[in-house]
Amino acid sequence: MSSVLIKTSGYLIIIALGYLLRSLSVFSKQEAKLLGNLIVKVTLPAALIRNAASIVIGPELPLLFCIGVMASCITLYAGYILAGRKREPRTSAFMLTVSTFNLGAFLMPFVELFFPGTGVGYLCMFDTGNAIMGLGISYALAKVASGPNEPLTFNRIAKTLLKSVPFMTYVVLFGLAACSIPIPQIVLDYAETIGSANAFLTMFMIGLMIDFHLPKKEVKEIMMVCITRFALVIVMSVIIWLIPGMSPLMKLIAILCLFSPVASAATPYSIECGYQGDLVGMVSTITMVLSVLSILVIVSFLQTMGLL
Repeated sequence: MSSVLIKTSGYLIIIALGYLLRSLSVFSKQEAKLLGNLIVKVTLPAALIRNAASIVIGPELPLLFCIGVMASCITLYAGYILAGRKREPRTSAFMLTVSTFNLGAFLMPFVELFFPGTGVGYLCMFDTGNAIMGLGISYALAKVASGPNEPLTFNRIAKTLLKSVPFMTYVVLFGLAACSIPIPQIVLDYAETIGSANAFLTMFMIGLMIDFHLPKKEVKEIMMVCITRFALVIVMSVIIWLIPGMSPLMKLIAILCLFSPVASAATPYSIECGYQGDLVGMVSTITMVLSVLSILVIVSFLQTMGLL
């Protein structure tokens, strides 16, 4: 448990470092956009390649895949409604912060600690649907919602997906896994070197974007997003627990996935959609803390009740 908490606190320390250095004018908020491009086009794809072995093709894949996709669709639309259906960068930020889930970098250590083996496999299957949405489709739809001149057409969405380096990387990796084609070790070694920087750069970028001196309107929006996200997560978790035919462990892993914080890709994607505010960084930090508390409470409660 201590190792998991140390890793989580490490993320928060990096966010605080980014905020401190921006406060001291060592870095500017505008430089977060440069970091965002670096993350989306270089370190995030490398991190995906580095973790290619986590892509699991199993009999439970269709069900967990569908749950991951449906959860993203429901929360993505909720973010759009919450933003008032306006076609502006702010709407993109709402959509991406309400709907995305950080599984590989954040939740995986918890699952490896509490439920190694089968639990990790279930998480990876859920993450297949989550990645398809969070790395591609959600971003494409958020991009369309970022301005009135972004047409909602199949060609437009397909073009955005094809230009998304993380999405195309994941599609190729999933195809290789489905065909049982291994990735050369030298490629994994290079990806390890580059991808190791992804978590640091993402947390640092969040720190650059945070501003605690916010107008009341933006504080209200941050609270609205957090409350909406967790309210939807709780409702979906109850529905998942009532689904017949799923093992208790499979249900639990799906629920823990929903309680994970905002995905790291949400921050650079929001910047690419033109958003320059503080909502994404603040919500990412808040959900990170709330996710740790939620996961510990859920696991402890179910174990105490003898349901695991």
